[in-house]
Amino acid sequence: MANTNTDILLEDLEDVLDDATSIPLSKKYAVDIDKIKTIIEDIRLNTPQEIKQAKAIVNSRNTILDEAKNEAAEIIKKAQEEAREMIARDEITKTAQAEAAEIISKANEQGKQMVTESQNQASEILSNATTQANEMVTSAQNKSREILAAVNNYADDTLLSIDDALYKALTDVRRIRQGISSVQNKD
Repeated sequence: MANTNTDILLEDLEDVLDDATSIPLSKKYAVDIDKIKTIIEDIRLNTPQEIKQAKAIVNSRNTILDEAKNEAAEIIKKAQEEAREMIARDEITKTAQAEAAEIISKANEQGKQMVTESQNQASEILSNATTQANEMVTSAQNKSREILAAVNNYADDTLLSIDDALYKALTDVRRIRQGISSVQNKD
């Protein structure tokens, strides 16, 4: 963990106190008042900058979380739209439609869980923001990418499952229709 300017200034203040001269026959020490006042003023000047850095980190984290939520919602919405279009093409696929609704419901639940988990992790990271500012930005960005990749992978898997189910259902329907046609042609 890198030292902040305030950490360095506090170390300087400790050094001034360590260099203090004891006053004989008392428990008191003589210190360089000017050095201490200078260090305190520098701490006051540095503190607003570190607060600004912490706020910037918080804002960056919130932006990353919002983008991850929006992208996850968009992926789920697109998966739902594509599933509805595929199912609506043939009325005989009602069974496939029920399975698709269940898959989409699970996708929504898992997407919400991922967003909740990312918010919980982001809150934990935020509590350490003032001392781990640079590390927190990197960690939040990496976690956001992982969540987005997981949501994308899950959406792709869901669409492939729906596609397979529809393909099987349509194959069965074609086979049944072909059987009906061949029975009708025999008559």
